Amino acid sequence: MAADQPARERLGKTIILTLLVPGLGHLLAGRRAQGIAWFLACQLLLFGGFYLAGNTQKDFGQPFGLFGTTVCYLLAPEMGNFVGSQAAAALLQSVEVGGQYPEALPWRHLGYAMSGASGVLAFFAAAHAAGAVLAARRRAAGQPESVHPGCAALATLLLPGLGHRLQGRHFKAGLYAGTILTLFLVGMSLGDFADFNRQRHPYYWIGQMCLGVPGWIAAVLSPLLRFDRVLPYQDAGLLFTTAAGMFNVIAALDAWQRVEQDWESKAPAAEAEARA
Repeated sequence: MAADQPARERLGKTIILTLLVPGLGHLLAGRRAQGIAWFLACQLLLFGGFYLAGNTQKDFGQPFGLFGTTVCYLLAPEMGNFVGSQAAAALLQSVEVGGQYPEALPWRHLGYAMSGASGVLAFFAAAHAAGAVLAARRRAAGQPESVHPGCAALATLLLPGLGHRLQGRHFKAGLYAGTILTLFLVGMSLGDFADFNRQRHPYYWIGQMCLGVPGWIAAVLSPLLRFDRVLPYQDAGLLFTTAAGMFNVIAALDAWQRVEQDWESKAPAAEAEARA
């Protein structure tokens, strides 16, 4: 247990640094190119999204302070990219302050999707960086693996079930993909496929964004549709789509944990071979 302590401390530092600034954890793990790529991807999405939406993302958050001093700006899911989101909130001003309506910005929903994706990606960057640390330990021990836990979690963000498929768990991949995507599509149909809109449902929107790439595409396309009647099952649709996004987070955690389990089960056999 004591021997594992330095490794656990390094994992903790990797995760915390990545949540502060995406890419820092990868630099700590010795993956410079990946660290730069994660940093650029998350910051370009964040500030590009703020630009396209006229910085109106600030209208969906609020400052948090103590003793009259602002400590941070609460804005989800952008806060996953913590330092970047705090810099954007401090430096940029919503166009609404200048009297311009968000509806006048034709690309605002793309901007919301981009900045929200930046925060979600930052959380998965932390998982990927931590997985890189574990993979480096295994390589040092002569036990390389093609898929590490962080890759499995990240693949789930691209498509529910993909992280399990990369591990060869085809049944579980199909189960997760079928369940999550069906839940999402049923929820969208109950809302007439126009029920994914940050301006109308900002809190549900946070959970919906956790679905990953399929959800991000819906976040851009769905606001183009308009309600032309009262939808009796709209609330149920919002619940379904939000649950699908949160369920995808659970799927990503399971994908991570399954790889780690496989590694632990192979470790005794590898040690026995080394001793022989």
